[in-house]
Amino acid sequence: GYNFAVIELRKMFESLFGEPEISKKDIESCVKLLSVFCPHISEEIWEKIKGKGFVSLSDWPKADEKKIDVDIERADEALEKTLSDISHILKMVKGKKVYLYVLPNEVENYNVAELGKRIGLEVEVFAVNDKAKHDPKDKSRKAKPGKPGIFVE
Repeated sequence: GYNFAVIELRKMFESLFGEPEISKKDIESCVKLLSVFCPHISEEIWEKIKGKGFVSLSDWPKADEKKIDVDIERADEALEKTLSDISHILKMVKGKKVYLYVLPNEVENYNVAELGKRIGLEVEVFAVNDKAKHDPKDKSRKAKPGKPGIFVE
């Protein structure tokens, strides 16, 4: 519900404001989305960016289906599921490093820096067929499409 929406908005803002250039339209859309959760500050931001009228009375942003990249959506879902799985494992097993074993065509879907930042541990990602992988418990055998094998050390 509410917490999920706030988390998704935070991620959107982080990725959007990491871009070197952002259009006024994109900023306005973000402020409109934020206004549901933070109406007062959204009105102040709206005024600062010279939005017309009140943000609370403005039209809701429209999704542009042409801009939706299904592969990125799928990779993002896999990342979130993986973070959830790691989180559950870390409740049972304490460790300093997380190893993920994924299918060869999925390696680039896993952003090691982002994963490490989100879980607060060092992360390494290996393709299941990587002969140099560190896999003392043979967790790479558990990897499936969109679901990595996970080992915490």
